[in-house]
Amino acid sequence: MLLKKIKIVSRNSPLAKIQALKVGNAILTKFPTIDIIYCSKQSDGDLNPNQKLYSGNTTTGLFTHNISASISNEEFDIGVHSWKDIPIEPAFNTSIFGTIERGDMRDMLFLKKGSLTNLSNGNLNIFTSSPRRKYLSQKKLSNFLPFDKAELNFTDIRGNIETRLKKFFESNVDGILIAKTAIDRLLSKDYSSVEKEKHNKIKKYMQSSRWMILPLSWFPTAPGQGAIGIEIHKSNTEAQKIVKQINNEKVFNDVSDEKKILSKYGGGCHQKIGVSIWRNKGLKLMSVCGETETGETLDNYEIINQKNANKNDGLKISDAFPINENEKRVFVREDIDSLQKISEIKDSLFYISRKNVLDNKPKIHDSNLIWTSGLQSWLKAAQSGYWVNGSSESFGETTDFRINSFVNSEMKKYKLSHSKSDSSNMDLIPVYKLEHRKKTANISNKTHFYWMSSLAFDFYVNEYPEIKSKNHACGPGKTYDHILRVLKNSENLTKYLSYEDWKKSFESK
Repeated sequence: MLLKKIKIVSRNSPLAKIQALKVGNAILTKFPTIDIIYCSKQSDGDLNPNQKLYSGNTTTGLFTHNISASISNEEFDIGVHSWKDIPIEPAFNTSIFGTIERGDMRDMLFLKKGSLTNLSNGNLNIFTSSPRRKYLSQKKLSNFLPFDKAELNFTDIRGNIETRLKKFFESNVDGILIAKTAIDRLLSKDYSSVEKEKHNKIKKYMQSSRWMILPLSWFPTAPGQGAIGIEIHKSNTEAQKIVKQINNEKVFNDVSDEKKILSKYGGGCHQKIGVSIWRNKGLKLMSVCGETETGETLDNYEIINQKNANKNDGLKISDAFPINENEKRVFVREDIDSLQKISEIKDSLFYISRKNVLDNKPKIHDSNLIWTSGLQSWLKAAQSGYWVNGSSESFGETTDFRINSFVNSEMKKYKLSHSKSDSSNMDLIPVYKLEHRKKTANISNKTHFYWMSSLAFDFYVNEYPEIKSKNHACGPGKTYDHILRVLKNSENLTKYLSYEDWKKSFESK
């Protein structure tokens, strides 16, 4: 018999209450007559603010224990958690029976605007208590920042998101690392309708900061970050049936796999390891980075559902194109002076299509956002002194940037690229034009190709139409979409994360 009433319990924090509301709304969508009662409890972590979050090998569930206990003693039907906080090994006669759509998994860095001009001493102080965030930031973050490599120092911080942001802006610390999904949810309509004053305060914090969204390929997060875990007593089959109807099976399986991977190294939030599994444009991706307790370095980013992964087996390097820098140069670039136009634009977003588009050092007003097509473009921009807010990570300009919760959806977007480029959702500002090189490679005897751009593909297919039936590869973004339209099927077209990955697929054979 269907339950007429469900009691949902969560942590007492605003974020936890929003997450409970999301679960409740998902249930009401499927079962509109059910009466939902929302309750909240303080966690051990809330009650004992001085207790260490990460000590030794413990995985105590500091922010979930009290909720789990109340489900175990059947005081409530459903417990709603941030799934990343739940220990890998269950401690009660309960289990996670479902989840809903996952929020943005990525971490965000907030840096006070004043800190950008006060880094002459070369030190950057950042709030975070996470061993994973400390380790990955120490190893990689300076590459993404627009100043000479600063020495990073970390200070532990406790409290819910609002408390941490308040502490941050009242301190002398330069930056803070926070899960992006928490910011998204606290800036959502679900929260503004209940806590308008606090909602507006968070918006002001963002306006007082420079922010960047860290790429998952380099900065994988805690297993389950962005996901909501729905906990139920193992004997409460009626609640389980209801949750089964709202369960997002793909998210559930991805988080379960993330936690299994971490468990190989001991599990727990004290680990200096990030594990993220996500999907984009038909690809299932996995990033694992960090350091194990035995000192082993982990650094892996790969496609884990590639159907054509073995297509290059037995391939000789002489059959492939391009295989060196000279072969990759199909065009000669000629600069177009767009410096004045770029300098006059404010309160907009600039999309950096390739790493060379900023070679002329255009002045971009501080009110603008900068988004890059890939990470090489980001690294080059940072070296040139530009603050980059995020990247499409080579998945194309139509990939959702997922910034609408804190950026005006009507914000104007400009794409910096070559004169023959186009865009369905951005205004083009050409910064160079392309001319074919007078002498290009003869590729009539090649069988496997990697294309850096749709223009290069079109040029060579026009010169050597017979290569259309050969094996082609490219990144997963706009170039793939174009080549697929020309070839009309994907049988001979494979996505790779980069040219280097493609080359590795046959170089070692």
